[in-house]
Amino acid sequence: MKKYFYLFALLIAALSCSKKEHKEEKEPDKQIGKVNFFMETSASMAGYFNGSTEFVKDIPNLLVDIEGKESFGKAPLKLYYVADSLTPYSGSTKDFIREISTTKVANEKSSEMHKILEMIASKTDSNDISLFVSDCILSYPDNVIKTNSEINKQKAPGELKALVKSTFLKLKRDNISASLYGFNSAFFGNYYTYQNAKLKLDGQERPYYLWVIGNKELVSKFNKKLADLNNFKPVLDLNFGLFDKTIDDFETFFTYEREGEWEPKDKGISNLQASKKKPASFAIAVDLSALPNSISAPDYLNRHLKTSSENLDFKIKNILLTKDLDKSKLKPREKEFLENNTHVIVIEVSDIYKDNANIDIKLPLVYDNGYKAMSIMDDRNLDSIPGKTFAFEHLIDGVREAYENSNDNFVHISIPVKK
Repeated sequence: MKKYFYLFALLIAALSCSKKEHKEEKEPDKQIGKVNFFMETSASMAGYFNGSTEFVKDIPNLLVDIEGKESFGKAPLKLYYVADSLTPYSGSTKDFIREISTTKVANEKSSEMHKILEMIASKTDSNDISLFVSDCILSYPDNVIKTNSEINKQKAPGELKALVKSTFLKLKRDNISASLYGFNSAFFGNYYTYQNAKLKLDGQERPYYLWVIGNKELVSKFNKKLADLNNFKPVLDLNFGLFDKTIDDFETFFTYEREGEWEPKDKGISNLQASKKKPASFAIAVDLSALPNSISAPDYLNRHLKTSSENLDFKIKNILLTKDLDKSKLKPREKEFLENNTHVIVIEVSDIYKDNANIDIKLPLVYDNGYKAMSIMDDRNLDSIPGKTFAFEHLIDGVREAYENSNDNFVHISIPVKK
């Protein structure tokens, strides 16, 4: 009998360990398979390639960084030219850089933005990241403009915007998200107005854009790597589909920035003793990788985080990026927090009135509307062109509407505190 009891006990113990190990197993992080790069070659892009422009400096350097840095993956870039169709480039990235720097590659008649994006999506597998460089001008084909010179201006807020929205609704259903970065560059050559008339530009500043398209998790990871590049300085940073639910999860550090008397309990704080003379401090880690880099920047968070409390007084003492923390000061378990989160928020409590209290930290969901200032609907005047893109507002509105959600906050963290 004792023998059977012993075997039964061993079986229970083995099952318990197996369940524990299974519970602790994490799903493997999704890894980037390959990176596709699409360069628009419609005639409206030609002026970026001429002379010593920022475009011909920054794009080659970006390609070298992406292919050369192991953090972006080890596979060579898959390169394409794109206008009304996709043309794979068979040479190396070095050959591609030499070609766009020394030959006339932007010589296609026209391109339609929604069709280009559909073609790019068709080449983007579930583990791919696709990059697309374009001037992002919403326009009908040349033959359509010839029959009605006002059609781009008349239809951009309607049909053209709707076509873009339809394209991104399909991408959203396939769990494909996108980020858009804007840059400025000198432009030497012919600019085509919304009526398809030519204006000669001699170094005036024009915007161009880099799309990052792919699975939501992979786009978030790729964006972090771009932000780490020293030469990556966009003037516009927009995300679509990366944020779909309010961020409310966090981890509480045991020792980092700890001051005063308190104990961690179920991510909250217990046995807290705090007064104005002897305040208590603690830190939490939170993952804000789903937010645009401009919104997740510590300076932005310091200005826009909204705080409220019940039965205590507190303030946000500091906001740091996890990558900047000194790991030598952390316990092994706390080091894991740095791997899974992007930010650390240090909180100081100066008084607690009752046995049970609460700390609320919110970041209201307010979209950056700075792109509207980069949009123009009448580009026939040479002086109106610098820094502007025709119908850009309607392009972005179409994408935004495709990914709309009903959340009120980017972030809503609630921390229970007990006296």
